[in-house]
Amino acid sequence: MDSRNQEEEAARETPADAGRRHTCNMTPGVIVTISTAVLVTGFLLCLMTFVRWTAAPEDHLVYRTKVTQLMRQLQQCQKERHDLTLMLRAATQDPRCSLCPDGWLWWRGHCYFFSVGLQENLQWNGSAEFCWEHDSSLAVIKDSAEMEFIQGVMKSFPKFPFLWVGLTDSQQEGHWLWSDGTNIQDYMSLTVEWDSDHRDCADLRGGGSLFAASCEAYGSWICKKVS
Repeated sequence: MDSRNQEEEAARETPADAGRRHTCNMTPGVIVTISTAVLVTGFLLCLMTFVRWTAAPEDHLVYRTKVTQLMRQLQQCQKERHDLTLMLRAATQDPRCSLCPDGWLWWRGHCYFFSVGLQENLQWNGSAEFCWEHDSSLAVIKDSAEMEFIQGVMKSFPKFPFLWVGLTDSQQEGHWLWSDGTNIQDYMSLTVEWDSDHRDCADLRGGGSLFAASCEAYGSWICKKVS
């Protein structure tokens, strides 16, 4: 019975099965040879790495020297930074060194005065006169960075204000001019909403939007001057 089963199994075996069986049957000599080759290859790689690191010890010395120099430079920079911080702190506490008057905010070479909470609301002409009396003018917004700065300050107030700025079309209806005489489009691509015959002054609101309003209305304002 066992002999017949073996013969039947041999009859059913295909050439492909025979090839797979022959390929997988490695002798102990083959296994030893492969293992030896792997060990020798690993040894040679380790030896090459060791030779590479020991062949030029002066490179390691140069590296350590450079690291030491960089650490010394870093410590010197940290000391100088500490000294400068102390000097700046002392300078800012001296009122003679203030870049802007009390109540004004400095940004990018200019001083800004936000009247919110500091002055009673005024009409547009009254706010312009206040700025003139303080060697400034109603704010002329010249680029998106300045707009973002002003919007950031406005968000700090408990209630988002509407602020008079230096923009009016009182000379010619629909022709909006900044207080420095430039056209509204000369600095940025801006438009004034709600424009009409009886709304000749502009106030600034959230999102950098400008709205026309009656110059006789009362509101807060922004003054701007060179620091």
